[in-house]
Amino acid sequence: MKILAAIHDLMFSSKVNAAAKAGGATVSWLPRGTSVAEQVAKEKPDVLLIDLGSPALGAVEAIRAIKAAPETRGVVVIGYIGHEQAEAIEAARAAGADRVMSKGEFARRLPELLAT
Repeated sequence: MKILAAIHDLMFSSKVNAAAKAGGATVSWLPRGTSVAEQVAKEKPDVLLIDLGSPALGAVEAIRAIKAAPETRGVVVIGYIGHEQAEAIEAARAAGADRVMSKGEFARRLPELLAT
């Protein structure tokens, strides 16, 4: 499984690397300053992990663009954000995110998410 991670948080980055390694998945990291939707179109990952709370990523717009494009709409988008940010959670779901979860749930379920 090929994974693109749009995560700039070092704590979550290390967790993603560990879970991917354990599951035999390949992870590439979104370079800072790069458009999420453009990188997804370029790499064509199976899964996009995205930090919905990072203002620099423009997550909702990126998800909308990914799900609208025929060549990327099949990418599974898994986003995470603080559980108290209900408006952002709903916006990500409305944009087409396949899974939206709290940071704690994301961290706890990461090995399972990367194994399926």
